[in-house]
Amino acid sequence: MPNPVLSADQKAQLSRDGFVTIANIVEAGELETLRSIFDRLFATKAGWSEGNQFDLAGTDQGDAPKLPQILKPSRYAPELLELSPVRRARAITRDYFETDADPIMGEHMIFKPPRVGSTTPWHQDQAYHDPTLDERGLNFWIPLDDTDEANGCMQYVPGSHRMDVLPHHSIGNDPRVHGLEVDGPERFADQVVACPLSAGDAVLHLPTTLHYAGPNRTDRQRRAYIVSMVAPSAQRAVPVDNYWMREKRTARLERAQAAEN
Repeated sequence: MPNPVLSADQKAQLSRDGFVTIANIVEAGELETLRSIFDRLFATKAGWSEGNQFDLAGTDQGDAPKLPQILKPSRYAPELLELSPVRRARAITRDYFETDADPIMGEHMIFKPPRVGSTTPWHQDQAYHDPTLDERGLNFWIPLDDTDEANGCMQYVPGSHRMDVLPHHSIGNDPRVHGLEVDGPERFADQVVACPLSAGDAVLHLPTTLHYAGPNRTDRQRRAYIVSMVAPSAQRAVPVDNYWMREKRTARLERAQAAEN
């Protein structure tokens, strides 16, 4: 990616639709490094005991994971912080939100194994986040494998970022499951735009943009590294009533609380 920031057209699309794709956010030569780190962290169950690795779509109660996820992967692989996606995501976020402040970084990895990887239901990222903030942030979804609708590329509802945080529920209405789904997702079915990407590209979206990724129905892996950057944000006049998070009773949370004590 020759330019470390978005073009005027890309900024306009992001502001209009709530998402935009960019090519080659990963520098040449770093893709194999990212894949190696990704594979090692999942193979060694990095972060499991602290509640940072878990099944996003399951209960962690003995079944094979449907949608394995790792939060804070740079805690277990600090070299991630030195790679191009983090540097470029920071520069893009500062430029888009016109701030000199360093954005707060978050990150996670999601694995959709061949023929196993589950659906990531329709949701807004801010449904998981601080209910007192009106976030100014960007999520950079970076596939480490070529993605299409067959193996679970990202899909969006254009313009949905202009809505407030919508009511959500735990996947399957089971509070033991970490993942969320927006209430009534079928109402958006005729508005969907799929974003197939080549490995090392990225799709960026805003915190309230509705997005989804289908199951992996192929014999290919679908590995994704997600970097989030949050610029200084405003306090909401009225906090979101995120009862769906207060209801959570997950094994992941139990492990995290035990690790803190």
